[in-house]
Amino acid sequence: MKPAINNANIGLTLPNEFDAHLAKQMEPEFEALSQTDSNELIIDMTQVQFIDSCGIGAIVFLYKRLKIRGKPLSLLNVNGQPRQLMKMLRIDKVIPLITSGE
Repeated sequence: MKPAINNANIGLTLPNEFDAHLAKQMEPEFEALSQTDSNELIIDMTQVQFIDSCGIGAIVFLYKRLKIRGKPLSLLNVNGQPRQLMKMLRIDKVIPLITSGE
């Protein structure tokens, strides 16, 4: 869950479950990432098999903070339940869901 800087992008890899407990633990990290000077932030969700409303809320919080500063956020390799939930909530219309080939 540590950020990795790569070509002016910051990649954050989330674990298997991004639930209320983990979202609460990651609040300081998301707050710090919202202040990034990098051109773009990418969250790698390849390993995420489950996300709840608090996990979604943490991502939306980060998106809003970055948008105010003119920095884009993308979600990498969103699959399964997380993808279904994001499509149902229409988050994919606001935050790009990308694959590793993009």
